[in-house]
Order: sequence, then structure tokens, then C-alpha cells
Amino acid sequence: MKDVEFFTQEQLIIRISRMSADRLRCWIDEGFVRSADDREERFDAADIARLEFLCDLADDFDLTTEGIGIVISLMDQIHTLRNQLLRLGKAVDCQPGEVREAIIEAFAGSAGRSKSAGP
Repeated sequence: MKDVEFFTQEQLIIRISRMSADRLRCWIDEGFVRSADDREERFDAADIARLEFLCDLADDFDLTTEGIGIVISLMDQIHTLRNQLLRLGKAVDCQPGEVREAIIEAFAGSAGRSKSAGP
């Protein structure tokens, strides 16, 4: 297994050209990004990608901190739902054939009825 590379705040600011110390501190304080290491503020490659996305939202789309918060919350929810669906799919795959078929049939049948946002 490959070791995870961590970056300090100073390294992030150098690595991400649009990042400043104030911007990074603001986004940490807002909870948009969290340290990958609980012992100290160190960040991993996923944090770098997230911070670059935040820079895109702020600079390219001119979003305010409040707007960024809304977008990043929605993105996090999508990511969580995607992971839950993947786990559900794996659980269904582990079932006997007739159970899988019944689940697939029920799911397909409910797709036509789910025009509203409710369950």
C-alpha cells in the first residue's frame, strides 16, 4: 500500500497558485476543508483537489463564501449518496438470484412513480 503524502498549509499555498493564507484559513474556519491528519493541520491530495475546486468556485464563478458553502454542501451530499448507492448495489449483488431480480423489478417499477421529491 502506498504511503499518503501530506502537505502543510505553507506547501498548499505554494502548490495552489490561487491560494492565500487568508483564503485557506477562512475555508478551514468555514469547514469547507478539514485536515486529513487529526494530530496537526496537514492535507492530502484529496484536500488539494477540493481546494482547487473551491478556488474555481470563488474565482471563475465569482461565488461568495455563502454561495461556496451551499455548493460544497450539495457536492458532499451527492458524494455521500453515490457511496451509499455503491454499497447498496454491492449488498444487492450478494443476494440470491431471485432476491436480486425482485429488488431490480421493484426498483424499476418505482422509478415511474417517483416524480416527486418524496420517498
